[in-house]
Amino acid sequence: MIKNFIGNYRIPLIKIQRCNLVHYRFYSSVKDYSISKTRNIGIIAHIDAGKTTTTERMLYYSGYTRRIGDVDDGTTVMDYLKQERERGITITSATITFAWRNYRINLIDTPGHVDFTVEVERSIRVLDGAVTILDAVSGVEAQTQTVWAQANRYNVPRIAYVNKMDRVGARFGRTVREMRYKLGTTPLVCQIPVIQKDNRGNSLLCGIVDLLDMRVLDWNKDPKGSVINRTPLTDKYPIVGLYNEAIKGRSCLIETLSEMDDNMLDLFLSAEDHMKISVEDAKQALRRVTLNGKAVPVFCGASFRNIGVQPLIDAVVDYLPSPLDRPVPIASLSDDESIEILPKENEKLCALAFKVIHDNKRGPMVFVRVYSGKLDNHMTLYNTNIHNKERVNKLLQMYANDVEEISLITAGNIGVIIGLKETRTGDTLIQFNDSRKSLRLKNIDIPAPVFFRVVEAAGISEEKPLEEALKNILREDPSLHVHVDKDSGQTLISGMGELHLEIVKDRLLNDFKVKAKLGKMRISYRETVINDKIDHTYLYEREIMGKRLKAQISLTITPLHENDQGSFNEGGNRIILNLTKKTIISDELDQSINNQETSELIKLSIEEISNAVYTGIISSLYRGPILGFPITRLSINVHSLRLFGAESTKTAISTCASQALTDALKGRNLVLLEPLMNVNIDVPEEYLGVVLGDLTGTRRGNVLGLETSGNLFDNLDNNIEIYVPPDPIFFSSNKNDKIVNPKKVIHAHVPLSTMLGYSSSLRSLTGGTASFDMSLSSFGIMNDDRAKAVIREMQGGF
Repeated sequence: MIKNFIGNYRIPLIKIQRCNLVHYRFYSSVKDYSISKTRNIGIIAHIDAGKTTTTERMLYYSGYTRRIGDVDDGTTVMDYLKQERERGITITSATITFAWRNYRINLIDTPGHVDFTVEVERSIRVLDGAVTILDAVSGVEAQTQTVWAQANRYNVPRIAYVNKMDRVGARFGRTVREMRYKLGTTPLVCQIPVIQKDNRGNSLLCGIVDLLDMRVLDWNKDPKGSVINRTPLTDKYPIVGLYNEAIKGRSCLIETLSEMDDNMLDLFLSAEDHMKISVEDAKQALRRVTLNGKAVPVFCGASFRNIGVQPLIDAVVDYLPSPLDRPVPIASLSDDESIEILPKENEKLCALAFKVIHDNKRGPMVFVRVYSGKLDNHMTLYNTNIHNKERVNKLLQMYANDVEEISLITAGNIGVIIGLKETRTGDTLIQFNDSRKSLRLKNIDIPAPVFFRVVEAAGISEEKPLEEALKNILREDPSLHVHVDKDSGQTLISGMGELHLEIVKDRLLNDFKVKAKLGKMRISYRETVINDKIDHTYLYEREIMGKRLKAQISLTITPLHENDQGSFNEGGNRIILNLTKKTIISDELDQSINNQETSELIKLSIEEISNAVYTGIISSLYRGPILGFPITRLSINVHSLRLFGAESTKTAISTCASQALTDALKGRNLVLLEPLMNVNIDVPEEYLGVVLGDLTGTRRGNVLGLETSGNLFDNLDNNIEIYVPPDPIFFSSNKNDKIVNPKKVIHAHVPLSTMLGYSSSLRSLTGGTASFDMSLSSFGIMNDDRAKAVIREMQGGF
C-alpha cells in the first residue's frame, strides 16, 4: 500500500496487477468513514443526458482513475459490459465507491433507457439521494419524468445538474422552467453559466458563477479540468450584466429559502442586506430544504468539456443525505406488527438484497444494502422471504467491474456477498440466530413484462446449458419471466421491450455461450371472463401410484372491472379464502374440523390448507383456456372445502383448487385483453400533424390530450416564485438560426402491439427531433376481429 496526495486530501491507493500490467486505483476502505460521512447516491436521467460521462469525470477528479473514460470509444469504467460499449448506452446499473473531501460516496450509475427501468427501480430503493442530470438542449425529456416519478415514490432527495451547456441550443433558463412545470418541483438555481462571445460571434461556455459565494469558476488553465480558477465576482467583471444577474439570482435564492426554512426566515428578517447572509448559513438552509423534499438545488456545466463536475460532487456531500438523515426504515414482523430498523452498527443485522448478477468465476454476486448492524465475512444468514439458511463466503467492495475483498459491510453501506445460493432481488437478510424470522423490509416493485419471444436450444445437448443460463439471467433480472407452454412445449421468455429481449439474446449467445434460437417478438396478452358470475363445486378424485387422492372445493368467481376498489393479490386478481374451522368439512365425520379427533385425522393446519388452495389457484390463473395467457380481473372466493381424511393431502387440495378453477371457466364467456400503453410524445409543432395521423390511424391510438411542453404542472398549487436565469436567443452565429418553439406533448392510450418499432418510426417521421416514453396503463378488451386474428396467428405456430 502506498499513499497519494490530491490537494489537501490523503487517499489510499490500491495496486491491481493484470496481465503483467500494474494499475493503481484509489479506493475507500470500509473502516475509514463513519455513517454520517457516507453518501449513497444514484445518477438518474433520460438516455444520452450524460450520466456515464459525468460519472467518469467524478472518478477522475476523485483520484480513482488516471484517465478519463469515453463513452464513444468504449473506454469507460462504468459501462463495462460488451453490449454497453458496443451500443454506447448503460444497460445495467454499476456500483462504485470513491472518496471526496474525506467523505465516502457509494455511487450507482443507472440506465436511461425505458426497457431497463427495473434497474433504476431497484437502485433507487436503496439510495439515500440522487443526482438528476438534464440535457440543456433537450430540457426535461420523457424518461426524465419517468425516473423522477420513481424517485418520488421513495421520497429520495435530489439535486439537479443541467449538462451540455456548451452545445448549440443549450438553454439553462428553459430547462429550469421545465423542471418546475414538468416535474412539479421547486428548482433553486445555485449556479448560472458564464457565456461569452468569441471573435467569430459564437457563444461559448467559459465558466460558471457560484451564487452562494459570488465567485466565477473557470477551468481554462487545464484541458482536463483538474484546476479550478476561482475569481470573486464584482461589478468590475468584464462580461456586461453578469454581476447584476448574479446579484438577482442570489437574492431570489435567499428569498425562496426564507419562505421554506424558518431559520433562514429569521436571518432574512434581521439582515440589513441579503447579500451579507453568510455562505454557510445559506448552505445549511439549502441542505434542510433538500432533505425534506421541499426543493431541488440546480447546478450547471458541461461534463464532456470537463466544466462543472467538482462543484457537483461538492453538492453531493453538502446537500444530499447520509443514512442518518433519512427516515428510519420500517420492517414488518407480521400483518399487524412492524418495527423500526435503526441505522446503527450495534443493532441486529438487517440487510436488503437489491441486485444479483452472475459471474462466470465467482458465481452469484448479491448486492446488498445494510440498514443496521454489521455484515461479517463467513457469517451465516437467514433469508426471511424464502425461509432459507445462507452462508457468506466472501464480502466484496465493487468498483464497477473491479472488486476489493473486505472483511465487513457496516450499517448504511452497500457491498456484495459471494456464496448465497438462493437469495433474489428484494429479499431481506438477517443473522441466522436472530429470532425475528418473519422480519421483512419493503420489497422492490417489479413491473410486469409485456413482450415475449420463444427460446429453444439448438440441440438436445444444449438444453441443460440453456436451462442453467436462463436460470442465471432470471435471477439477475426479475423483470424477465420464463415459462413453458404446456401444449407446444416451447419455452417463452418475457421482458420489458424490444431492446431488453435483444440484450438477453445477445448475452445467451455471447456471454453464456449457449447455442439457442430465439423466435420473433410477441405481445403478452391476458384472458378474462366478462358478464358472468360463476358458482362452482368441484370434486377431485384420483389414484396415483396406488395412493388415492381426494378433495372437494366450492368457489364463486366474479369478474372485476378496472375501477373496482380493494386489494388485488396476483396478476390483477382478488383471491379470498374463507377457510376456517367452520368451512372446512371432514367427510368421515361430516362436520367442521372443530374437535381434536378430526384435527388428528387430517393432520394439516388451516394455514397449510390455505397455502395449498392458494398455490393451486395461482397455478391455474397463470394459464388461460383461450391461448394459454395469464387470467386476470377475477375475484375468486373459496367458501368451503371438503376433506377426506388421509386422502386429502396438500397435493390433493392444491390440485383440486387448480382444476376447480379451470373446470369452472370451461365454456364461459372469455375474452382476450391486450396491453394498452400510456404514451407521451414530445414533438415539434411542425411535425404534430403527421405524428397524430400515424398515432390515430395505423396504431389505433386514442389521443387523451395535447398541450404545450412546459405546461404539465400549470395547476401546481405552489405560490413560491422561482428564479429563472435568462437564456441567450441562440448560441450559434448562423443568422438562419431561430428561437426553438416549445414542443407539443401528445398524451395517448395505444395498444402495445402497434408500438413495435415505434422508436425508429418516430425518428423517421420527425427527423429525429421527437422523443417518447410509454408505460403499461391497463389491459383492454380486444374487438372480435382483432381477437380472431391473434388467435389464428398464435395457433398457426410461433
